[in-house]
Amino acid sequence: MVSLSAREPSEFEFERDRRSVIVPIEVRNNLAVVPVSINERGPFYFILDTGVRTTILTEPMLAHLLDLGFDEFVYIYGLGGEGIVQAALSTDVDLRLPGIRGKNMNMLIIPEDLLKFSEVFGFPVYGILGYDFFKNFPVEINYANSRMRVHRDPDYRIRRRSHVIPMQLVNGKPYVEVSLVGHNGDTLTTNLLLDLGASHPVYLNRNYISMSEKTISSFLGKGISGNLMGEVGRINQFIIGDVKIDDPLVFYPDTEFLVFYDQEINWEGLIGGAIINRFNIIIDYPSEQIVLQPSRNFSKPFSSGLSGIEIVARGDYLDQFIIHYVRPGSVSYEAGILPGDQIVQINHLRHYELNMEDILDIITIRERYPISMIIKRGDTYHRKEFRLREDL
Repeated sequence: MVSLSAREPSEFEFERDRRSVIVPIEVRNNLAVVPVSINERGPFYFILDTGVRTTILTEPMLAHLLDLGFDEFVYIYGLGGEGIVQAALSTDVDLRLPGIRGKNMNMLIIPEDLLKFSEVFGFPVYGILGYDFFKNFPVEINYANSRMRVHRDPDYRIRRRSHVIPMQLVNGKPYVEVSLVGHNGDTLTTNLLLDLGASHPVYLNRNYISMSEKTISSFLGKGISGNLMGEVGRINQFIIGDVKIDDPLVFYPDTEFLVFYDQEINWEGLIGGAIINRFNIIIDYPSEQIVLQPSRNFSKPFSSGLSGIEIVARGDYLDQFIIHYVRPGSVSYEAGILPGDQIVQINHLRHYELNMEDILDIITIRERYPISMIIKRGDTYHRKEFRLREDL
C-alpha cells in the first residue's frame, strides 16, 4: 500500500534458458515470504506484496552492513496513523532469487522500527518484494505446498477446476472485480486491490459497514505508516468470478486512517491473504489476469481471533513472546491479560520450547479449547486461564 514517484528500475530476468523456476516460500499469518540475496549476500526473507511498487528494505541496519548507498529521499504513504513517511532510495542494487536475477534495481529503505516484520513472523524478515518482481512474469503461488513457480512466459497450463479472472493494473497494482453480499441483503460490486501483503480476508471502506450485522472493535494490523484500528464483522458471501466464499470476515479501518494531508483517500478496499491462500493462484501481470484453483484450504472457517490477543516476538533470538494487543470484551481480556505481558508458559509448554507458529496454532485451534498461560508482568508471575471463543 505504497505510492511513490521514482525512476523506473531495471528488470528481473531468468539466469538460464528455462520455462519456469521453483522458489521455496515460507507461509505465516496468511503471508508468503521468499529468500532474496542482496549484492550477492544473504539470502534474506522478503514478503511478497502486490500492494507495493518498489522493493522495500525494512531494516536500515542491513543497508549499512551491505554498504548500500543512498541516492535521494522520497516520500511514501500507506494505511496507518503516521501518514507520510520519508524513505531513502538506493539504486544499482543486485537482487537474486533462485534462478532469477535483478540487476541495477531500486530499493527503498524505510526508517528503523517502522515495520518490524520479524516480530510478527517470529524469524528474521527484512523487506517487501512487489511490482518490480511481478511485472515481468506470471507468478504461481501454492500456499498449501509452500512453493512459488515463476513462469518465464504466459504459456503456463491452466489446471482443471481453475477460474480465470480479468485483472486491471492501476499504478502497478492489481485490481479485480468482486461482489459482496451483506447480511442486510445488499450487494456491492466493486474493484478491490488484490494485496498479497495484507493478512486478513477483506478490507472495506467504513462507508460499507452496514453490510455486517454485528461488528467488534479491534486492532487490524500494521501498515507502512502505522497501526490500523477499526471494526471487524462478517458478510454473507464474497464472490469473485464464479467462486463463492461464504461467511468471510470483513475489516473496516477507522476513517482517520484513510486521510492523507486532510484529504480523504478514495479507497474502496482490498482482498488479503486469508482469501488468497485458499487458492493455488497465478498472478499474471503481462496478461492482466489471475488464475484461481481452489486448494485444500478453500473451506477453512474464518476465525475472528478466538483468543482476542495479538502477540509479537522480541529479544535477540525472537524467543520472547509479548502480548501486543488485547481486544476489549474477548476471553483474554476477561481473564485479565494486559498488553506488555510476556508469555512464559502456555498449556504446560515453556516459551523456549515454542516458536511463533506453535503459539498461534495453540490459540487458534478451535472454539472452547482450554488455554492455561503463565505470564510475566514486571517482576511478578500470574496464571491466566480461559477457553477460546468466537465473538462473531
